[in-house]
Amino acid sequence: MDEAVPSGANRRRGWIRWIRWLALLCALPPLGFALSNLWLATPRGCRWLAAKVHQRCGGLETRVGSASWSPWNGLTLRNIVISQPPDLSTAIAEPLIRIDSLRIIPVWRSCLRGHFVVRSSELDSPQFVVAVQMLPHLAQPPAVLAPIPPAIPPIAALQAPPQDPLLGPSLGPSQGPSQGPSQALAPGPTTPSSPAPQPAEAPRPQATPVAPAALVSIPTGWIRLRHASFRLISIGTAVPLVEISDLTSDLPVSGDAADSRLQLASLKVQGTAWLSDFHAPLAWQAPVLSLNPVDVSLLGMHCQFAGKLALINGLPLQLEMQLPAQSPAPLALPGGGEASAGQLAASGRFRGLLMAPGSWQGDGLAESTVISIKTGEHHASFDRGICGIALRGGVLSCVDARLIGDDLSLLGNATVFADGRAAGVVRLVAPAEATLSIVKRIFPNNTEPPAFTPLTTSQRVACDLEVFGNVNDLQVRLGQNGPVVPLP
Repeated sequence: MDEAVPSGANRRRGWIRWIRWLALLCALPPLGFALSNLWLATPRGCRWLAAKVHQRCGGLETRVGSASWSPWNGLTLRNIVISQPPDLSTAIAEPLIRIDSLRIIPVWRSCLRGHFVVRSSELDSPQFVVAVQMLPHLAQPPAVLAPIPPAIPPIAALQAPPQDPLLGPSLGPSQGPSQGPSQALAPGPTTPSSPAPQPAEAPRPQATPVAPAALVSIPTGWIRLRHASFRLISIGTAVPLVEISDLTSDLPVSGDAADSRLQLASLKVQGTAWLSDFHAPLAWQAPVLSLNPVDVSLLGMHCQFAGKLALINGLPLQLEMQLPAQSPAPLALPGGGEASAGQLAASGRFRGLLMAPGSWQGDGLAESTVISIKTGEHHASFDRGICGIALRGGVLSCVDARLIGDDLSLLGNATVFADGRAAGVVRLVAPAEATLSIVKRIFPNNTEPPAFTPLTTSQRVACDLEVFGNVNDLQVRLGQNGPVVPLP
């Protein structure tokens, strides 16, 4: 028999080798999948992921409890903890961010090309605890760009004015009738003369119309929040300044236009519930996420609320609130007091770059009539009241606050800086006996009499309570050149 011709046994051994290689190739993906998940579950794998998050969070200490991935479920990180900044970690026991689980669904085709593109992400029970003491580090004014030297813009730029992605098309510098160059440079009256002959122009070739490009559909990208919470606190105070509880929403953030809804269990300010069981529609049209105007109940009063967020550099944000004139329910005051008003109307607006508090700007105005304030056995009535506030470049100011009554009037203004410094003054205008009684009730431990400012009428005097210091340690001067006592 010819030895060059393979026998049946040799053929079977060749087939077995091919089957083994094929089985090994088929086993490599599930084996690599299992080994990679085992590595992600180890402390070393968690530290590697924590280092990636650490780079995205400005160098804050980050820990990841465990992680896993799958082609159908994406990448899941569990028990993520991002610590407070080093100078605040000793004073604040809670971390800056705590997330039970974060699931990221990437675009696998882009990952194979070396680009990590996120299609959607889901955050389960994220908790954010931000101290107001962090704002001085953030409230820096945005960098001012150097002016661009003037140049002649192309015709296309003149036909289309610049458009703000948040506010829509912007108006040009002038709203009057346009003045052509012949009008702007026209000389004085001259003697008419016959026009000079012009050379004949060669016929211009007609441009072939270009068909509009077909719109490319991009799947909508989502950030899904489940039971999120946020607290703005101040070191040394037990009650959060602002607390948002149980925020749930599917937020569209990229791709095609989409609609969604936002749900919020409660919004508390200084422990008082301002908003509860809030539901609002959302609309996405790249790059703007809009909260359409919605009617809400704020402190038991009917108001309208709307907002826009542009998902571009800096995250421009705009919020507006309108409170039509109405009769509000009585408001409880500290110490068992109560305040009520016959009519109250207010409006407010906020805008700025969300990631640059130094750019925040806001205005608010409230007006009321027939105000009544009761504290214990004391009762004060006012005919009208007004309060205007402004936020500019990290400085919050009450530019004017007034309560005008027949027997007592209060006038004041105040300013709070981002670093905690504060100053203000409240002027009490009333008969001398009533003014002295009010000051004694507010400052019972003071033994020195306040300093009064005489007015044009002898029936009333003014006492200026000047407040100054830091928000955590405020002092009060009882009248001009009067005694200084701590604010109770």
